[in-house]
Amino acid sequence: GTQINAQICDDWKSQSTAYVVTGSTPADPGYYIWEAKANIHGVHLCVLNADVIPVYIQQNNNYINFTSRFGPSTALLYMLKLEVNINENGFVNVYSGSAKQDIVWYGSSANFPLLGDYNLKVRVTFFDGTIRFREYNIKVIPQSQNLYKDNAGNTLRKWQGNDPNGLNAIVFSEGFDAYNTNPQEMYYYAAADLIECFRSNGYDVFLLDNYFGTQDIRNNAAVFASAVEYISNMYGQELIVAGGVSMGGIISRYALAKAEQDGNHLPVHTFIAIDSPHQGAIISEPLQNFKKSNEAGDEFAKHALSNVAARQLLMYNAYDQGGSVHQAFFNELNTMNGDGYPHLTRNIGVSFSTNQPNPNSGAWYKITYHTGPFSGTVKTFDLTDAEMLAGSWLPQDLTTMSPIIKQASYWWLQLLVPGITPLYYPTIEFERFTDPTYIPYYSALDIRNGNSLFDVCIETESTSWHDVLPEDILEDIVNEVILTDTYFQHVFVMGQWSLRGKKVAAGNYVTLLMSQGDVVVLPGGNLDIQASEIVMLRDGFSARYGSVLTAKADPGLYYECNSESVTPDMLKPEDKSQEVIINKKMIATLEATIFPNPASDRIHIQLSQARTRAITIEVFNVFSELVLYKYIPEGDHPELNISQLNKGPYIARISDGEQSKTCKFIKL
Repeated sequence: GTQINAQICDDWKSQSTAYVVTGSTPADPGYYIWEAKANIHGVHLCVLNADVIPVYIQQNNNYINFTSRFGPSTALLYMLKLEVNINENGFVNVYSGSAKQDIVWYGSSANFPLLGDYNLKVRVTFFDGTIRFREYNIKVIPQSQNLYKDNAGNTLRKWQGNDPNGLNAIVFSEGFDAYNTNPQEMYYYAAADLIECFRSNGYDVFLLDNYFGTQDIRNNAAVFASAVEYISNMYGQELIVAGGVSMGGIISRYALAKAEQDGNHLPVHTFIAIDSPHQGAIISEPLQNFKKSNEAGDEFAKHALSNVAARQLLMYNAYDQGGSVHQAFFNELNTMNGDGYPHLTRNIGVSFSTNQPNPNSGAWYKITYHTGPFSGTVKTFDLTDAEMLAGSWLPQDLTTMSPIIKQASYWWLQLLVPGITPLYYPTIEFERFTDPTYIPYYSALDIRNGNSLFDVCIETESTSWHDVLPEDILEDIVNEVILTDTYFQHVFVMGQWSLRGKKVAAGNYVTLLMSQGDVVVLPGGNLDIQASEIVMLRDGFSARYGSVLTAKADPGLYYECNSESVTPDMLKPEDKSQEVIINKKMIATLEATIFPNPASDRIHIQLSQARTRAITIEVFNVFSELVLYKYIPEGDHPELNISQLNKGPYIARISDGEQSKTCKFIKL
């Protein structure tokens, strides 16, 4: 079975399963070797499970395999016949024949041709004559363009943006995934408006799925670091955007901070964490304790909470009640690289909640067992104080992104008792009355002593669920990511390239993050630069005869997402725009900038116009303490020796007595 499937597809992911494969891979990015694979998407659906679940498939690019395995090489009940019924159009035979543990539906793509939702009912006849009905909510998403896989089974899928000449890539790490049943397609569906807005504004979007989703976050951070390097190499060593959703924001933050601390920073210009638990996540203590007391001996059920990642993430975990694993992990992360963050990136934190307390109270959850050893048990849970803090709510769909997961337990003990041949499992009924807080507001924005550790904070106007992206922040996220400082160095431009940013600087030494060298637009090359603040063409930049260069600083530059028609467009109010005169000595806006940035020994200040007075430069550390001061008389070149400063981020205030400008810079 497994061998046949492997020949059809390199990327089979279970979306419904009766077993989980656990393990760990090294915390060394160098261990992971990536390569391109055939871009086919395979889905395993376990017919032992009665849960009605969403199933995410790629349009015109999927195979569905119905399986009765409860281990990689063990099946419980072999199947003789399998029929499907799509949107109540009647049952159609997919397979009938000798007993099988895997039935691949080769026609699945053709049967779900359109983007959107389908209802799928399945009728399975087992070898003992029993017939079971299963139901799935099929959700069809756009097809990915590429699949990449490493030597440990981790996968990257790429959805191409609308700019084939663009050098813009963004990679998101997946979040918590207890049973490895949340593939890239689930994340695409959940964040479709955001991903499609990035794609329609020229960004290629990569989604990373971890093979061991619940192993130590440190190990998956190494996977993430290797993926970032691999993607950057595909884009000619350009800096990319990197981050994650939920726990993926912690994985990526750890990877970026550790790389900097080790003196080997990743090729990333912007880090974004979307509703991530930077100080931990909350799941009902009484519900966890109840779950634990009812799953003794059921290793599959226990795994959701007892795994390493869940112990690291949750403020309270029934399997680590003293919180030692959580504390040790966050103590290490929060002191890494000084304050637990990368400093060579622009760091964006996104919260799916406001800072208002959760208005809900009272009973929120009820569990009833209808069969099995706890038949008739009814338990109701009230919201605890922690669950009423300001924060985003526990996912609406409890099959995703949370260590409390609605997977019916299987009670293998009873299944294997001689004489019980029909598939027998308890039916568990869940009722949810209201919403507990899952990711606190202060955790999503990492607020310490009243201040967020992010450079940019984005929060919604009304609190949402952790798995529902609030529409009011879509454009904020896209514009903060796209309109960031962009550096271009050591590049020969052939063909058509486009650069976007807040400040765009091109030249032979505009950043220490890349190797030094000239930027040359070659004959026949076409370079289009658009910035919302400033375009800086510095020493080492040239456009040869026969090339085309367009550089525009446009304060009205804004990227729009039209989520209804999902056809985002870019607004460029022509009346506001101004052509930039390409003269390395002149920059067409009132602005002071620091270069190189980051820097190791000295920084230079470039002013937007000829100076007619002296200036002062004050440098403050992250605690707002003045650490350096210099007075520069009129006529002197404004530069500052920073070699004696400690490594890390600083704020420089540049003032000419009338106007002042503050700039962030990094000391390497």
